[in-house]
Amino acid sequence: MDIITSTIIVAQNEEGKMSAQGLAPNQAQRDKHSECIGRGLLQALGIGSLTFTSVYFSQRFFTKNVKGLKRSTAILSSTIFTGFAAYLTGKSALDMCNKNFIRDVK
Repeated sequence: MDIITSTIIVAQNEEGKMSAQGLAPNQAQRDKHSECIGRGLLQALGIGSLTFTSVYFSQRFFTKNVKGLKRSTAILSSTIFTGFAAYLTGKSALDMCNKNFIRDVK
């Protein structure tokens, strides 16, 4: 998890943006930011798995008498909806972490 978290932190380059403004975070603030990003990613993963199972089984239950609806269609639509839900959850968590990180450093 640390590898993924550190990769995201480096890709976002929040510290580089803050150093251009003359701000420098200390190690405690960096650790807190890293933990926040890890929690946000786990939250997105949890939301994604719950969304997939609820959407897939709801589709299977409510469309069991519909002819022509393939199982792959239910899996594909559940996967697409899950991707959107996980992305939006993760993006909002990361935005919140970055906003709190900048506020803590200032």
